[in-house]
Amino acid sequence: MKKALLGLLSVCLMLSLCGCGTEKADIGDYQYMYDGAVADWNKAASRELRREDLFGFGEYLYNSWLILFPRETPSTLKEYCFHWTPGIDLDGWAVYFTCQPSEENYRAFVQGLADFRLTNGDTVIAPLYDDAHFSLPAYLLQWSHPENKWEVLEYILLDDANHTAVFVYTMSELETVEKHSAYTVTPSDMHFLTEDFSIYDNFENSTYDISFLDYLA
Repeated sequence: MKKALLGLLSVCLMLSLCGCGTEKADIGDYQYMYDGAVADWNKAASRELRREDLFGFGEYLYNSWLILFPRETPSTLKEYCFHWTPGIDLDGWAVYFTCQPSEENYRAFVQGLADFRLTNGDTVIAPLYDDAHFSLPAYLLQWSHPENKWEVLEYILLDDANHTAVFVYTMSELETVEKHSAYTVTPSDMHFLTEDFSIYDNFENSTYDISFLDYLA
């Protein structure tokens, strides 16, 4: 009961501090989604609820590990938008950015993405490839509860003509991404998958190689 009350007080304080939400829309703000957001969260949270990061699953978290989103600002970054809407029992998040490396590095990145796997014992999981429901070919990392309160969507679109990778992540805020994106990022059918999908099942016990992200650096 005490922990629940502390959590409620923290959320109320966060709402009072953040008002209608936080938005960053400059490429210089890229690190905010990793450093600034958790720092602002900890300023408003009680000592018991302070965190080192916002990764993982549950209330107020990203409900993702953003494994294929570079941890350091890519030099090839062209567009960026981050939006955070604090809520009573979960927070809304939206991240959109594009990277435009050289054509050679773009091709290497695409190959690395196509080959990407997470391995846990005998279980191997890969992003889902889709070239039928988006404006561009897409690799899906998560597609959970579309258009519901706990919607988590995470995917990468590939603009081959302009050797540009388009990164999308949202927790219930796809319309915010669409608003800021130079691309159409919403699929033609939100329910094109018959079941929810996530590459993060038992993620903490998995092995993987993300060195191909260096092609965006």
